[in-house]
Amino acid sequence: MLFIHDTVVVIGAHQFDFEDAVREGYATAVADDDTRFLSYRHAVHGSSEGYLVTMLTAVRDGVALDRLAHRMRYGDLAAYATKVAALRYRCHSTLLVRAEWMDAPELELAEIPVADIDHDTAFFREDILEGPGIDEVLAQTMAAGQFRGGNNDVLTFDTAFRPALETDTAARVVYRINDADDFVNAWRTDIGWDDWPGSLTPQLPDGVHSCGRYLRSVRWSPLP
Repeated sequence: MLFIHDTVVVIGAHQFDFEDAVREGYATAVADDDTRFLSYRHAVHGSSEGYLVTMLTAVRDGVALDRLAHRMRYGDLAAYATKVAALRYRCHSTLLVRAEWMDAPELELAEIPVADIDHDTAFFREDILEGPGIDEVLAQTMAAGQFRGGNNDVLTFDTAFRPALETDTAARVVYRINDADDFVNAWRTDIGWDDWPGSLTPQLPDGVHSCGRYLRSVRWSPLP
């Protein structure tokens, strides 16, 4: 399974137009046996990035990826692609695969809903970790269960990816923020260079650096 991760900087005055265009012209239109739109999340305003959106689309294999690209350039999704290009400043797409060390069942595309979706919104943190051996560090932490601190954890591990065409020097880890009050209180606590409870990397290994963003899901996203 391959995952297309889009990071989009939207023109502020058109943020809702962009969301409507994705919901009405892409999210349901891409759905077939080999493709599903998975998630749409906004960067939380005040968390250093405004009018930024992340989107995730799953394709079964390279053939499905090529078919989707052709539809976006020349086929039935070309008008959508032109429309959203006028509503954003830029878009950066990354091809990902799920991290091998993640203990989770294979994604079943047929089980991803396409219509009549209404979830409660949720908050997430997305970490991008880069450095030698980061995959091995994360795999060891996951196997040992060392990140599970208990009921007071601010973060809960959600999913993880790595670049599809690179080695073990980069990872993208997504956490669900458990409680909004705990999240606010965590900002008030001086933990030095350590991370919050529930993190896979309470301290960064030598040679590894990270950047992150805080995201809020939308009610119509197939996955919160």
